[in-house]
Amino acid sequence: MRKRNLFMSATLMCSFFIIAFHFDQDGVQWFWTGMEIVPLILGISAIAMGILWFLASKNKTKKV
Repeated sequence: MRKRNLFMSATLMCSFFIIAFHFDQDGVQWFWTGMEIVPLILGISAIAMGILWFLASKNKTKKV
């Protein structure tokens, strides 16, 4: 069974959650309106997971 890269999934999920929008009768609104600390934490998490993703893929290619 092939091992998946879980860092890629976490990085993409955090990145997409930062730019999340919702639609209602008032129009299109950013999902994190009023909670500006959440996208900051998601951004830091996305950067950390992206670094781990890069290092994991670098080690994987080095072993082959």
